Amino acid sequence: MIDINYTLLVQIVNFVVLLIALNFILFKPIRQIMQEREQGISSNLGDAKTAQDRMQAILENYNTSLAEAKQKAVATYGAIYQQGLDAQRDMISVERAKASEMLDKARAEIVTASTAARTDLKKEADRLSQDITSKLLGRAV
Repeated sequence: MIDINYTLLVQIVNFVVLLIALNFILFKPIRQIMQEREQGISSNLGDAKTAQDRMQAILENYNTSLAEAKQKAVATYGAIYQQGLDAQRDMISVERAKASEMLDKARAEIVTASTAARTDLKKEADRLSQDITSKLLGRAV
């Protein structure tokens, strides 16, 4: 059976003294460390959110700049492509004109050559006919 005597009172006093000592030696410093840690975590979390907001703003700015650059690149590409097509058309028309001139010259040369050939052939035919006639008749015609 449990006897209630002065040792119980000593045990209670000993327990209270131990609680007070532990409170000053252990619990208060641990609570202080926990509060500092919680404040540090909240501060770091706030800093992280601020950095995230800044990064989000930078990313939006980057995406906007990238979209503008893409639009400029497309516009520049279109302009350069159109210039290339125009230059190509100009070159083709110049070369077609040269080819047409060369074709006209060739046709003129052909006409000249065929006329000369006809004239030579006519002269040759006349000469051959005279030779044949003179050989057949045995006299000069």
